[in-house]
Formats: sequence, C-alpha cells, structure tokens
Amino acid sequence: MEKITSILIGAGGRGRTYADYALENSSELQIVGVAEPTEALRTEFARKHNIPAENCFTTWEDVFAREKFADSVMICTQDKMHFEPAMRAIEMGYDLLLEKPISPEPAECEAIVDAAEAKGVKVVVCHVLRYTKFFAELKKIVDSGEIGEIVSIVHNENVGNP
Repeated sequence: MEKITSILIGAGGRGRTYADYALENSSELQIVGVAEPTEALRTEFARKHNIPAENCFTTWEDVFAREKFADSVMICTQDKMHFEPAMRAIEMGYDLLLEKPISPEPAECEAIVDAAEAKGVKVVVCHVLRYTKFFAELKKIVDSGEIGEIVSIVHNENVGNP
C-alpha cells in the first residue's frame, strides 16, 4: 500500500484522534499540513507531526490558496463549517475524510455528494469512536468480566447543537 498524505483542518479532539493514526502507522499515512486557528493547538500538532512552518495555516482558506500538496484532507471543524472547505477540497481534487455530519443542511450534503461524484474524488464520513482510548479501556473492562455479565448498554453522547 502506498503511503497517503493528508492535511488536517481542525486540530481539536477528533482531528487529533484521526491524525494520531499517522503516528502509529507512518508507513500508511503522513500528515503534511494543518489548519487550526488556535495557535497553541496548531503549534503542538505541527511539532508532534513534524510539519514544516510553511504547511501550518490559521485558516482553511490559506490551505487552498496553495497548489495541491497532499492526497487528502481531513475536515474536522465545527459542524456548520464543513461545507465550504469540503467543496474547495473537492474542486482541487483532494479525497476527503469528513467528520460527521457532512453538513447540518441537507442541500449542502447533496451538493458535496454531487461535486465529489463529478470530480471523481472519495468522501469518507467518519464518526468512529470505538478506537479512542476511553472506549478501548471500557471494552477491556467489559471483556474482563470484572463488572459482571453485561445484559444491556445505553449510551448517550451528550453533545448539544448550537
């Protein structure tokens, strides 16, 4: 398998979780750029992934002001901020890992799908928490039997919409 290069847009918790895969699987994925408005997050992320200063950006717009310099883009911004960078990435020929939801607006979801199909790029929508450290630890506890036999699980992710 050929190594995939990617740019992270939004270095918050989920973005960092997805990008950490590159640290553990460097033969498969390399993060080559980051766009993050919070300087401390951007700086730490760049250090951790060895990203040169010229590939560190404050805004997603700055990423796309340059010529294409990676295979893919991971868009992990706030929900209402997915559409514009997704459309620009598609236009430039980047494959996308797009954090859920694609968009809170159904018409924007359809536009992203239509643009990706027309351009021939892949869009992968991601919201996989099973590999996060906290769920991995919960699975170990459940599998160990130390809390007894599990009959039922109710799980709520209490994330509110603004």
